[in-house]
Amino acid sequence: MKKYFLITILLMLTIAFANARPQYSILQNFGTKCIGCHYNTQGGGARTQPGWMARKDISLINPGTIGLQGLYDAMETNTVFNEVATFGVDFRLQSARWGPPIGRDMMVMQLSPFIILQPFNWLGFEGFYNIAYDIASDKRFVGQNPYSASMYIKPSEKLPSLRVGYFQPTIGTKYDDHTMLIREVTGIWKGQTRPLIPGDYAEFGAQIDYEALDWVGLSVGMFDTKNMIKLTTKSKANTTIPVVDTGSVSTVLRAFITPPNIIDGVTTFFGGTYLLNDDYYISSVFFNIGLTEQLALMTEYMRSEKKDSRLTLNFLAEVTYAVTDAVLPFVRAERGVTKYKVENHPFYTNQFVFGAHVNLLPYIDLLPEYRIYNSEQVPGYSAEWTFQLHIFY
Repeated sequence: MKKYFLITILLMLTIAFANARPQYSILQNFGTKCIGCHYNTQGGGARTQPGWMARKDISLINPGTIGLQGLYDAMETNTVFNEVATFGVDFRLQSARWGPPIGRDMMVMQLSPFIILQPFNWLGFEGFYNIAYDIASDKRFVGQNPYSASMYIKPSEKLPSLRVGYFQPTIGTKYDDHTMLIREVTGIWKGQTRPLIPGDYAEFGAQIDYEALDWVGLSVGMFDTKNMIKLTTKSKANTTIPVVDTGSVSTVLRAFITPPNIIDGVTTFFGGTYLLNDDYYISSVFFNIGLTEQLALMTEYMRSEKKDSRLTLNFLAEVTYAVTDAVLPFVRAERGVTKYKVENHPFYTNQFVFGAHVNLLPYIDLLPEYRIYNSEQVPGYSAEWTFQLHIFY
């Protein structure tokens, strides 16, 4: 009874942006596939028990030294009902300071309890709801959704799985940061930036995934566009148009390879994705490499085009260094190029981020960041400090 009471309290106090951390998998030697830690084959959302266990004991401070060992002992599992149900929650509270002009903001970024139900080996359900979506309506992104839910059917470990429901198509790498420049359409200044792929983007659709082999993954899916039509661009006539037509369907492909450890202590992960909808597409290629428990390099190139309207070319490179399992400083450089047919010149934008993940206690991650953002069309730059508290379970 005490265990379930503590879990209930934790669910009330915590939330989050339940997305993936690809850099963690690159630092490990047991594989890089998203399904190693998440129920979702693309990563993000509900964590499996192995995914939950991978970080549950990582901390800078031993809970026993400050009298909290009893609390953590009461949370020794994330499953109930003989592992039929797996639950979790993520909470992110962020304080940001930017300028000029100087400003400060405090916000609950997301509050997302999630659940997995696995009544049979071949049938499963997963989903989450972002409670923070209803807390601050002025913080929503265009195309953002408060929930995701889907059903998985997998007759055998050697056969493909079918996923049906309301979820995010496999577009690019799914990060745990909604401010990544690579997933945005840059403008003259930061205030003009618009989502290329909104945070928590989801559509009704169906997807087939094949991951029976340890070293390869393949996906193909078809999705509705009721949320994508909210994203707009400029036509050659300088009018605002949606990037896709009403009632259209997007086809999404993904392929990746996680080669065996040819070199001892080196982990690699590379592949690409492609979304096509008539005269609009989003493509990406990514390459990640890591030295076990030492260093991780993530790179991605994303290209998107709306015919006779807009072309975007975005690039990302991030290096993470493992001081310890609990302290992971990183540096990220991103560049975005946006070309409109109606404009005479492209917009060039750069973003540099210096930060660290610090697991102060189990299930608690502190994330300080310093961001520098500049557009080559205007003089100077903007900068901001952010501090994020992430509680996860």
